[in-house]
Amino acid sequence: MNIFDFYIPEQILVAFSLIVLMIVLTKILWKPLTNIIDNRQKEVDDMLHSAQEAKAFAADIETQRINQSAELERLIADKTNEARERAAREYNRIVAEAEEKAHNIIKAGEEKAAREYQQMMAESREAVIALALGAATAIVESSMDGEKNRALIDSMLKKNGMSHG
Repeated sequence: MNIFDFYIPEQILVAFSLIVLMIVLTKILWKPLTNIIDNRQKEVDDMLHSAQEAKAFAADIETQRINQSAELERLIADKTNEARERAAREYNRIVAEAEEKAHNIIKAGEEKAAREYQQMMAESREAVIALALGAATAIVESSMDGEKNRALIDSMLKKNGMSHG
């Protein structure tokens, strides 16, 4: 028998054996193997889907965090500006109050100084008048006699429209 000799019944037997082997392998191995592969593929797809959902959820959380951070920064800036404005208003109020008090103190001091100046001037005038009268009296007493004094007094009284009694 030669390798190239074809023996049909043997060939049919080999073909039939191969077909039976394929059917048995398909029933026993192929379907369970494809089921396992399909199940694994489904698990992988589910995990990928879950991972994509988790990634989207994480992105949403990051976006929320960024938005909240920006909102917080805006609130901080607003509160800081409000505090600065309140501080500026309070500063201006205190300065205005202090300026008003200083103005009142200066005005009161000027008024007191003016009163004291007027009082000093009046006391000085009175002292000068008293000194002048004293000096005039001393001069008049030393240089005049009684007759001259009487004539001088009468002359002054007539001049001022008064008469001597």
